[in-house]
Amino acid sequence: MTTTTMHCYKLSLKRATKRTRTTSREKCHKNSQKLSQKLEALKNLIPTTNTTEEEAVKPDQLFKETADYIVLLRTRVVVLQKLIEYYGNNSTQNDEHALLLQ
Repeated sequence: MTTTTMHCYKLSLKRATKRTRTTSREKCHKNSQKLSQKLEALKNLIPTTNTTEEEAVKPDQLFKETADYIVLLRTRVVVLQKLIEYYGNNSTQNDEHALLLQ
């Protein structure tokens, strides 16, 4: 190889390396932004607790609060189903009694 071709080869290698580093940084930054947006969306889904709106919540704390909220919602659903079963059966019995009394 001549010195000119060697120099051109080194330059192209540097450019390729720089492009790879730049592309990797951009991908990392985009992924970080996407993750931040998803965490913010999750934070908006669950009701606020004692923390203020501006206060940053750590992801592990956010996941714990989300899990607690899911358990709360499931419990409410079970309670409402039981109430429907109880009052649904009573209203059917009341309707039968009303028909018998007529």
